[in-house]
Amino acid sequence: MNLSPYRICLAAITKPFLGSLMICLLLGMAPSPASARGCFGTALVFAIDASGSVDDREYVLQMGGLSQALRDPKIEEAVRRAGGIALAAVVWSDTAMAATTVGWQSVRNAQDIEGFASTIESLPRVGGGGTDMGQGVWQALDLLDDPTLCAMQRVIDVSGDGKETLYPRRRHGVSIFSAQKRAEEYGVIINGLAILDEEEDLEEYYRGKVISGATAFVIVANSFDDFATAMHSKLLREITPLNQAQLHEMRPAGESTN
Repeated sequence: MNLSPYRICLAAITKPFLGSLMICLLLGMAPSPASARGCFGTALVFAIDASGSVDDREYVLQMGGLSQALRDPKIEEAVRRAGGIALAAVVWSDTAMAATTVGWQSVRNAQDIEGFASTIESLPRVGGGGTDMGQGVWQALDLLDDPTLCAMQRVIDVSGDGKETLYPRRRHGVSIFSAQKRAEEYGVIINGLAILDEEEDLEEYYRGKVISGATAFVIVANSFDDFATAMHSKLLREITPLNQAQLHEMRPAGESTN
C-alpha cells in the first residue's frame, strides 16, 4: 500500500525510535551525534560532489560554504518557523570509492544547526575519480528510505561542477537516470546546485537529467567562490514550511511527480 509522506508522518508519531549515536569512520561514515527524532515538514539530504573534477580547495569551499549558509540567521529563522528540519549528507565521487555519509540529525535551533554545520566542515576529503552522480543520489535515497524517518516532504540537494561520467565500459554502479526514476517512484524531490566553473551548459544538464519532482528547481553558482551564496538561497526555498494547500496536493510516495 502506498502512503503519502504526510500519512507516514502521522503513523510514525505513535512509534518512538532510537537512532545511531555514531557511525564508524572506517566504513566511510561520519559521526551522527543525534538522530532525527519527531516529525518534520522536510527531510533534506545534501549530496555533495567530491569527484576528481573537484580539487582540495574547491572541496573546502563547498563544505565551508554549506556550513556558512546553514549558520546564517535567516536560515535559523526559517528552521524555527518550519518547526525543525531533518538533515543528512552524502559526499560522493567515484563508485569505486566509499562515500562519506552523515546520518539523520534533528535540527530545530541554533545549537542543532551549529552541530550539523561543524560536522560538515570537518569532514576529511575522501573521493576522486569519476563523477558517479547517480550513485550519490542513490545513496541519498537509501537514507530517505529509513522507515523511522517522519517527514511530509523528502528532498535531495545535489551539488557539483560536472556531468555524470560515461565510461566506455562502466563499472558496476547506478546511473543518474536510474536514480532519478527511483526518486520519481518514491515521491522524492531532487533539487540541483550547478557550479559553472568548467561546464557552461551544466545548468541545462541539471534541469534535463538530474532534478525530479513538480516543485524541483536548479540554483546556479558561477564558481566555487559563489557556492555559499547560492546554497543560502537554495536552503531558504527548501526549508520554507509547506502550507495546507500544498499538503493536500501531495501525491502518494509511489506516484511520479513529473
